[in-house]
Amino acid sequence: MFRPSFLVACLLFLGFAAQAEGNWPPITVTIEEMRILTPIRFSVPKVRAQGKIRGPVVLRVHVDASGAVRRTVVIGSCGSPAHDEAALKSMHSVRFVPKLIDGEATDVSLVVPFHLPLPKTPFDGEDAPVQ
Repeated sequence: MFRPSFLVACLLFLGFAAQAEGNWPPITVTIEEMRILTPIRFSVPKVRAQGKIRGPVVLRVHVDASGAVRRTVVIGSCGSPAHDEAALKSMHSVRFVPKLIDGEATDVSLVVPFHLPLPKTPFDGEDAPVQ
């Protein structure tokens, strides 16, 4: 028999997967292919991270033809919901130089990995508090 928490996790995953696939620009680029006009401000509240940080947060970002961010979704979690949410929020105010394809500004899907620089702490080996 399935545990309720397992079923909830499966339903959430399927919901995020469906959201991640709907109506995204067909052209996908990397962050290296884009020029950022405004700084990315990544900020996590001073709370103990929940979940073990396993790697970068990977986002899918819809950048429209004017260079504005239209929507974001986590496509690869780092293991900490607080860090995932902070990465999502950090992209909302970013502006890019519009991506030109054949001389025309175009909507693109941007893949952005956030590598989380966490300082060494006495908690290494378990969940470390966020600085």
